[in-house]
Amino acid sequence: MAEKYPLVEQREYTRAGKRGGFLSRRVSRTDDELPTVAPHLVRVFRIGEAYVEDHGQLRSDDRTVVDASSVTVVDRRVEVPVVVETGIPSGEVGEFTVRTTFYCTVVDACAVVRDGITDVEALLLSHLRSVPGFVEDGSDRAIVDSLAVRDRIDARLTAYQEMRPTMLSGLRARHGAVEVLSPAELADALAKEEEGRRKLEWTREREEREQEANLRRALLETELEIRREELRNMTAVSKERNRQEEERLRNRYQRDEDTVQQEHDLLRQAERNRATRAELVEDYRLIGADPSAADFLAMRSGDITSDELAQRLDSRRRADHEAELQRLSVDRDDERWKMERGDRLHELTRADDREDAAEQRREKLRRWEAEREDRLRRRQEERLDAERLQRDEREWAREVLKAKAALSKEAIARGLFDGVPSGPGDVINGVSDVTVKPQSGGRALPEEDAAGELEGASGRDRPRGGTDLDDDGDDLDLGGTDSEASLGH
Repeated sequence: MAEKYPLVEQREYTRAGKRGGFLSRRVSRTDDELPTVAPHLVRVFRIGEAYVEDHGQLRSDDRTVVDASSVTVVDRRVEVPVVVETGIPSGEVGEFTVRTTFYCTVVDACAVVRDGITDVEALLLSHLRSVPGFVEDGSDRAIVDSLAVRDRIDARLTAYQEMRPTMLSGLRARHGAVEVLSPAELADALAKEEEGRRKLEWTREREEREQEANLRRALLETELEIRREELRNMTAVSKERNRQEEERLRNRYQRDEDTVQQEHDLLRQAERNRATRAELVEDYRLIGADPSAADFLAMRSGDITSDELAQRLDSRRRADHEAELQRLSVDRDDERWKMERGDRLHELTRADDREDAAEQRREKLRRWEAEREDRLRRRQEERLDAERLQRDEREWAREVLKAKAALSKEAIARGLFDGVPSGPGDVINGVSDVTVKPQSGGRALPEEDAAGELEGASGRDRPRGGTDLDDDGDDLDLGGTDSEASLGH
């Protein structure tokens, strides 16, 4: 992100003065008072309580520029990345570091200037901390579960962005990549950033040194060229030339002498240093990193006394003993911590198992209740179907009885049973024997079947000399016969 975003530059104006010639004097500002703007920048002039946006078209003598009390350059780039970093607690000691990248776009430059949006990171951090449940996303996770916390935070921010898009004063922000770092990862990231910053500073310093060296080289070459020109122009005075030549030779001889003397001194110093280093190497080889041996050597050299040597040895033994005790204490604490952690893990596992068993029991109870309701519903439906079937069978029996009674009356009225030895009594008795509730699975005779049976019976029992009935029933005229009169009613 740029160092200044979204406000790139701000200038405050004093009262504009009159400029121009005698006849063309008018109130205006100088061109230096108007900041230059790139294609992605705009200028916002403040005139009292109003703000006017300019894309670089207003001139220094424009009324808006003259009356303005200040001007601000606003960055209008699209999707400018702004990195926001904050910490959330974890389920263990320490916290997660959440690094979120927001992509910001200025949609109202006047609102940005009016509200003074200078620190976008602080506004985005406040918005990020205000997301419901954001701070608690890592409270139930261990430090090593940074990936799971990252996925959870990314899903939460995406859902919150869909429901409530981030709108600051004149800014539209869209959240992008989310990184969740543990303390170790944060330290590595900070180390990498520090290393990159150091490399950048080193590169910049090297470039500056190279520029300075090139500048000095250019100056030296310029001076050398000037001196050469002067020497070429001083050919008139040979005496001065000879003197200068003599002086040059003397100086050269003196430099040579000084160089030889300096080399001799350096060689002697190098020999002394070499002997000293050899002695130090031999002492280190014999003594090494043993402090007790160093103390004995100091005592033999007279630097310390025997009492001081004894005190040092005793203090060193006590220090070693204390260090060993401390190490044992730390080991015991580690073992106790591991045991407590194992017990806690076992308790959590048992609690999860109990919860799963209870959930299975509840699910089995729900299934049993659902099956019981289904059985009750089926029994009720079967009972209703049986009642409906019985009602239909009764209705059908009544209809059959009515049909047989009507046909019997009609047959008696026509005299179909005249001459039959048994008479109409058997048919009437047969009709009266029809029950209202037939057997289950049986089928009552329709009116046509009942009529056929009556006609068949009358045909078999009727004498040969009687009147025959047509098979199609054409002679059976039921319309004008009074059946009740024929039955003697």
